[in-house]
Amino acid sequence: YADRQEFVNYEVRAGLSTSYADRGWIENDVHSEAGSRTLDYAYDDYAVSILATLLNKADNATFFANRSRTAPFTIFNNATGFMEARNSSGIFAGPDEGWTEGDKWIYTLDVVQDVPGLIERKGGNESFVEYLDEYFGGGHNDQTNEPSHHAPYLYVFAGAASKTQSLLRQIAQENYNSTVNGLSGNDDCGQMSAWYILATLGFYPVDPVSGEFVVGSPFFDKVTIDFPSNKTLTVTSTGAPSKPYVSSVTVNGQALEQPIVRYEDVVNGGEIVFEMSDTPQPWGSATVVNGTSL
Repeated sequence: YADRQEFVNYEVRAGLSTSYADRGWIENDVHSEAGSRTLDYAYDDYAVSILATLLNKADNATFFANRSRTAPFTIFNNATGFMEARNSSGIFAGPDEGWTEGDKWIYTLDVVQDVPGLIERKGGNESFVEYLDEYFGGGHNDQTNEPSHHAPYLYVFAGAASKTQSLLRQIAQENYNSTVNGLSGNDDCGQMSAWYILATLGFYPVDPVSGEFVVGSPFFDKVTIDFPSNKTLTVTSTGAPSKPYVSSVTVNGQALEQPIVRYEDVVNGGEIVFEMSDTPQPWGSATVVNGTSL
């Protein structure tokens, strides 16, 4: 609050130029939503670092990239394995403090700029998959609020792509329908709708700044997208309505080795072909490393 703009009675970016700049986290006993803000600011740092790189501002890029990597884990409680807001004294504020439209379960997964780093902090692929299994199986996922929307795709980063593929159908069936109440939550900035559209296409921007989409599981046999540039993308997934699992993917005839589709391959048009199966397949089981992440 102390670093708010003059004559304004609230701080738009609470703690950004004070506690976050000095310590890497937002103080929970000073600012509201401190845990969520800390993680959001860290992702913003990552976005700024990408922009700085494009502008050839190397020093700025390095500074913000480094902070985006370290800041999230200033609120990781090693004793519990969860993210947890911290007070100005440095002590953890409690597992239920400082969150926005979510809780410790989902915000522990909110390090999309460095998922490999998060997996390492959680003990490796096997432990991370176990955490995700407990997250979804224990009723912690909340599709009605946007902070959870990337979560089903995180299995892919730990070599368990088939779990993502089956889970997407379940989430869609439980939270969307064609009635006037077809969305399970407020469509903030169109995100509830966007999640469904991207899920049905078969790829999703877990890390929007990266220029990459993570492969999920397409819902339809064929979808054609006509872009304003007069380019057309065709997504062909024969048998997809009854076959949720992916056995291979090609982009303009080139086989994907990892379950990642580049942004330019989407907007430049062409054809993405999914080979579908009704049983889990080994494709996508190698550990994924974000192409442009830290």
